[in-house]
Amino acid sequence: MPRQRFPRTANFITARARWLAWLCALGSLSAPVSRVLPVDQVPTLQWLVELAAHWQWLYLLVGVLALVLLVLARPSGRVGHGWLALAVLALGGSFLWQPATLPRGAEPSGPGAVLAVGSANLNLATTDFGPLTAWLASPDAPDVVFLQEFTALAQQALTGHPGVAARYPHRLEAPDPSPFGLAVLSRHPLSDLQTLQPQDLRDTLRLRAAMAWNGKAVQLSALHPMPPLDAGFAQARDRALVQEAERFAQAGGPALLVGDLNTTPWARSLFAVEATLRRTTGAAPSWPNAFGWLSVLPLDHVLASNGWQVLDSRTGPDLGSDHRPMVVRLRLAP
Repeated sequence: MPRQRFPRTANFITARARWLAWLCALGSLSAPVSRVLPVDQVPTLQWLVELAAHWQWLYLLVGVLALVLLVLARPSGRVGHGWLALAVLALGGSFLWQPATLPRGAEPSGPGAVLAVGSANLNLATTDFGPLTAWLASPDAPDVVFLQEFTALAQQALTGHPGVAARYPHRLEAPDPSPFGLAVLSRHPLSDLQTLQPQDLRDTLRLRAAMAWNGKAVQLSALHPMPPLDAGFAQARDRALVQEAERFAQAGGPALLVGDLNTTPWARSLFAVEATLRRTTGAAPSWPNAFGWLSVLPLDHVLASNGWQVLDSRTGPDLGSDHRPMVVRLRLAP
């Protein structure tokens, strides 16, 4: 697109691409800024900055596209050092400002040493659970599955399916007509079952259990906090995460906290628990589920205690929900 032949077109593209690049760079900076704001001293500002920080994938994609357009509109290559700095900011904001993830592990040789963990937000409006039951009855189904937005209709579909019932004989279910019903389905025995009802209007249901696996008791916690509709809901979500992490720290041993946590790796909340719980699902987006493959925000997480190693993580099949399920294969460090 030589400027001497199409000067007006080049100027039009350059001006708008420059603004887009600047806006994306500023958006990417919201991730580190959210980390340096005083804790709980300016809650409204923290909340607003965090809302901006969630969209790092969008800033990255649009920012890179804007920089490419700038280069194409200026064939001489004189984009300037400032634009290169913007590209670095977009990448840095997206990937550098994340809590630590678990280390990768080698595939074990012995049987039963791998635990597959799944998480799926079923969507309150779902009435067709055929894709869900087909997945859970398949040989590729996880060993333990955490379900959110779990309704009585979903419970009925799972109970009535012989393949699912046979694969997951151990369950902790709390269906609810609201978006905050939960369930844990396990191939391995569950004990110490707890259903914690909300303590106030900003709190949500929690499930706790201990799973007997590979000769160890694995502490489980299922959580689906409210979306951060305001600063109070964001703080309630963060308190719930910290409380579950503190419980795991006191109990010791392997632990898993799983669910649609309504937060992303660039927000303050996952940094607050990284001393006890590490991410296993990376920055793979899971919401919204557009066309069964396109998503923007990584809201669905499998957090694991430091004794685990990650073998692989991926998105699961399209279940007809607005979320894509997440599946992680773990092993305990030798």
